[in-house]
Amino acid sequence: MYRRYETADEKARVGSHYERPVEFFYPVLGGDWHVYSGLLWDRATTVNQAQEEKLDLLAGLMRLERGARILDVGCGWGGPLVYLCKRYGVRGVGLTVAEGQYRGAARRIAESGAEASVLLQHWREYEPDGSFDVVYADEATGHFSDLAGYFAKAYEMLRVGGRMVIRDLHFTHPRHAEMSRAMVFINELFGETANYRTLGEELSLASRAGFDLVRVHQIDISHYLRTLDAWRQNLRDNLVKLEALVGAEDVRRFDLYLRVSTRALRSETMTVEVTVFEKRR
Repeated sequence: MYRRYETADEKARVGSHYERPVEFFYPVLGGDWHVYSGLLWDRATTVNQAQEEKLDLLAGLMRLERGARILDVGCGWGGPLVYLCKRYGVRGVGLTVAEGQYRGAARRIAESGAEASVLLQHWREYEPDGSFDVVYADEATGHFSDLAGYFAKAYEMLRVGGRMVIRDLHFTHPRHAEMSRAMVFINELFGETANYRTLGEELSLASRAGFDLVRVHQIDISHYLRTLDAWRQNLRDNLVKLEALVGAEDVRRFDLYLRVSTRALRSETMTVEVTVFEKRR
C-alpha cells in the first residue's frame, strides 16, 4: 500500500475496478441510489432505506442548508449526490475517475433534474475557487495515496466556515497495514490503490492542513457487515444475469471480494467513522 502514482496512472488504476457495466453494479448494490459503501441499518429494513438513512446522517453532519454548494469527491454513479441535492435543496458537483461512473452519473443527473453536474476528473485536476460549503468523500479517501495533498486541496475548495466530511474505514493500529493475503487480494482488485490509515493519522493530517476537528462519529462495524450480506444476497439473486454480462469468473472474484471483506471486518482490525472538519479562517 501507499504507493504514489502519477495522476493519469492513478486515475486508470482506481477506475479499473468500476468499469464493469452499470447493469452489473446496480443489481448488486440495489436500492434507488446504488450506494457503493457501508450503509446504516438503525431503522432500515431494506437496502433503499439503509442507503437513505446513511445519506441523511451525512447530510446532518454536513449541516446542509438550502442553496448550499457541495462537492462529492468519488461520486460513483451519482446516486448520493442526486439524493442530497433533491432532498435538501442544495447544488452539487461530483468528481469521478471512472468513465462508466461518469456516464451513469451524468444520465442520472439529467433524468432527475437535480441542480448538479459531474466531471471526469481526479481531485488533483479540479481547480478550486473557495466557494464550496461542503467537500465530502464517502469511502473514497482509502484510494488516495496523497491524503495530505487532498486535505490541502479541500481546504482551498471551501469557503471560511465550510466543512470537510469523510466517511471511511480506518485501521485500529498501523501494523494492520501489513499485506496479508486478504489485503493483497483487495489491493489488486482496486488497481493497487488501497491506502487505508488509522483514524489518528487522518486527524493529524487534517490538522496540519489547517482544519479544526468538529466531530468524530463512529458507526458500528455491524452495519457494514449487514451491507455486505445484502450485496452478496443481491449477487446470488441475479447470478444468471450477471454471469451472462461479465462472465462466471468475474462474478466469482467479486463474490470472493465480498467474502474476504466480511472476514477482514470481523477480525476487529478496522473501524468505520465519519470525521467532520471545519475551515475556520
